[in-house]
Amino acid sequence: MIQKKDYIQDLKKMTKNEILCFIRASLIKDGEKLSFDMSGYDNNKKGSCTIHNQNILNTFSYLGLYDYTKFLFLDFYKGCPAIYLMYWDNNDFIFDDDFFNGYSTTEIIYEIFKLTIFSNKAKRRRG
Repeated sequence: MIQKKDYIQDLKKMTKNEILCFIRASLIKDGEKLSFDMSGYDNNKKGSCTIHNQNILNTFSYLGLYDYTKFLFLDFYKGCPAIYLMYWDNNDFIFDDDFFNGYSTTEIIYEIFKLTIFSNKAKRRRG
């Protein structure tokens, strides 16, 4: 079985364009490309927009995105994304409601990679 750290080491050797291609390919499910719902509005059930967006981010959880954080949350409202993140080893809190403006789903995930798996920050031990 390939270990999580092997995936990360492989990703670290890739160029930005190769990583973006990896992200795009990972976002294709049943022949359809997944993308964040940036409206911030729920169409049917309460919370459906948030759940949809979190599920997309969770597509990459096997890489250990959450190992670096106490919490990592994306919020969208009227096309404006915001990130809420607190690192595991300290109380450094990141909130930015302007950083991802104009970014695609793929670009947002790439930036989250930079904040987590590419950050060289301490991570919690899981098992």
